[in-house]
Amino acid sequence: MANEVMRVLSFSAEAQDSANGVFEFEALEDMTIVGASLCAEAFTGTPSGFDVDIQDDGSDVITAIAANTAGTPGTWKTPQMGGAETPVHVAAGSSVEVDVNLTGGSSPTADFTLLIYYLAGAQG
Repeated sequence: MANEVMRVLSFSAEAQDSANGVFEFEALEDMTIVGASLCAEAFTGTPSGFDVDIQDDGSDVITAIAANTAGTPGTWKTPQMGGAETPVHVAAGSSVEVDVNLTGGSSPTADFTLLIYYLAGAQG
C-alpha cells in the first residue's frame, strides 16, 4: 500500500437517541473502510449499551462498534490499523448510513464522535 492517503470522515452528535440513518451520505468515490473509532463524551438516561452500525446500500457491513463508557473509545480495526477485521469496500455512488443503538436506561441519549478511516479505491 505504498503512497496511499488515509482519509477520515468525522461525525458528531449531541443528545442523540437510538435511531436509524442518523448520518447518511453518498460515497463520492470507491472507498475501503479500514478502521473506525467511536467515543461517547456523555450519556443521559443511564444506558447499559451504546454502539453504532454502518450500512452500505441498506445492508449492515460493520456492526456493533461499541463505546459503553463515556470517554473510552470503541474501535473497529483491520490489519492495516493493527486489528483483525476484514476491510470493507464501498462502491462510489453507494448510500452509506450510520445507525445509533442505545440499550437500557430511561430515554437514553449520547453525545459522541465517530471517525471512519478509509483508503480510496478497492483495497485488499
